Amino acid sequence: MSKPTEDITTDVLIVGAGPVGLLTARLLEQVGLDYVLMERRPTLHKAPQAHVISSRSLEICRSIGISDKLIRLAGPSLTDSMHVRWVDRLVGRDLGVFSMASDPKIIQYMLSSSPTPTCNLSQDRFEQLLYDHLAQPANIRFEHTWQGCESFDDGYVSTLNGPQGDPLLVKSRYIIGADGAGSAVRSAIGAKMEGPDNIQTYVNIHFSADLRDALKGREGLLYWVMEEECEGIFIAHDIDSNWIFMKTVDADEILNPINEEKFAALLRKAIGADIDLTIHSMNSWRMTAQVSDSYRSEQIFLVGDAAHRFPPTGGIGMNTGIQDAHNLVWKIAMVERSINPALLATYEAERKPVAEVNSAQSLSNAMKMSEVGKTLDTNGDNKISMSDLDVVMADQKHRTNVQEAIDRQSAHFNMSGLDLGFCYTSTAVIVDGAPPESDNPVSKYLPSTTPGARMPHAWLKSDDTLVSTLDLLNYGHLTVLATSPSSGLEAAVSRLLEAGYLIDLATIGADTTLQPADSTFAALFTDQVLLLRPDGHIAARLSNANAGVELENVVDRLFPA
Repeated sequence: MSKPTEDITTDVLIVGAGPVGLLTARLLEQVGLDYVLMERRPTLHKAPQAHVISSRSLEICRSIGISDKLIRLAGPSLTDSMHVRWVDRLVGRDLGVFSMASDPKIIQYMLSSSPTPTCNLSQDRFEQLLYDHLAQPANIRFEHTWQGCESFDDGYVSTLNGPQGDPLLVKSRYIIGADGAGSAVRSAIGAKMEGPDNIQTYVNIHFSADLRDALKGREGLLYWVMEEECEGIFIAHDIDSNWIFMKTVDADEILNPINEEKFAALLRKAIGADIDLTIHSMNSWRMTAQVSDSYRSEQIFLVGDAAHRFPPTGGIGMNTGIQDAHNLVWKIAMVERSINPALLATYEAERKPVAEVNSAQSLSNAMKMSEVGKTLDTNGDNKISMSDLDVVMADQKHRTNVQEAIDRQSAHFNMSGLDLGFCYTSTAVIVDGAPPESDNPVSKYLPSTTPGARMPHAWLKSDDTLVSTLDLLNYGHLTVLATSPSSGLEAAVSRLLEAGYLIDLATIGADTTLQPADSTFAALFTDQVLLLRPDGHIAARLSNANAGVELENVVDRLFPA
């Protein structure tokens, strides 16, 4: 190997510029830490991959200056994305339909739980938006491969190989591995993935086609082609132009290279009509449900797919990774401001249990999907033929059974309980009770001010402007939220500021500029004084009468210097 051409020193080296790596960079900018973000590919992704951006992910984006409205406008219209269809062919017959808006009460409940309802946007477009919001895009090094690292002083020296094979040394205090399922960073720290590693195998076909006219009146986000000969899933990233077809295959069918002629023919058969299209790429992948046995080694951390991989049934893989980064970066920033490094141990303690729950539910969703297939197999031969589908369509009882099986898939398309309702338990939380138990913890979120939970959303009025309680948070800062004046609270916040803590005070109610916009706030927050972490999770509840004294003691206990 030739001599390194240059030497870079930075606070954090991020390995991998997918959506989680890009968001990690934006979070680091928000807390004032320098970084280098490296990516082995020459550009951002050009093909769509993940497409669901959850309420919590949108809240995180909103908190760091990336408008959720901008994200929503970049994706498909609600009309195009409100339905999921089970079909014999894409341009063919609907066997049953799941509508995201089938129950207005559920929609209203979801809208009341967050200022940013879940939306759909293809990953490549989302990555571009994240990139466009970076203050320091020059810190990204494309066409660089991470070769490994060695410890030095209180950090690491990483060797990167550039586009011409020229080495680059990067000195950093921290390394964050956001380098995906085959993570080199995970291998370097000796972490192992645990869980099933080959649930199903797919060939992904990315193609362009304008199917607007062909699907008029049958618009949808997902189309499950059920006839065995060309069984698979169409994802309409843009009905007018941008599609993915995921073709299920036996694991032993995957050869290198892929038989493109064979799979192009299967694609056309699954479409079911003579449509002009352009195939951009084909690749194979395995569905897994795995979580790393470790998220950290000293000052090296794993986030996103480097730490966990879920079946796509539920759309929470990328979103779980975004929440990883949101949990981690503020802790690094606090340690860099002389808080006890033991805080870093809470990253794995808090995030790994969330990933394990999300992985198990995604797997459950994938397995439950077989119920639809069983109702379509009218002759019981474990094969869904076109003749089976003809029988179903000709018989009302069969059609009803199919629709009931589809309706039972609701958790697949509404996981707001998992997205918003997870509650941390670690040394960065003073636990004083359990959150309320939901009768449907996957889909039904119950707002709570229990320490460890995400602070609930409620609308407030500032003059004539509506703001969310979540908008009171400044990422990187602690926040004290009070609903009435409390003795000594302002003085305690001032003393903590003088001691070097970044901490804000937000008071809502009488004699303040912030007033509740409706009854939601009073039901959740009346007579509460909460210490909120930079990630919006509740660190502790303080007594109203003695909040000033308690605040300093609690901060010193949770975040000691």
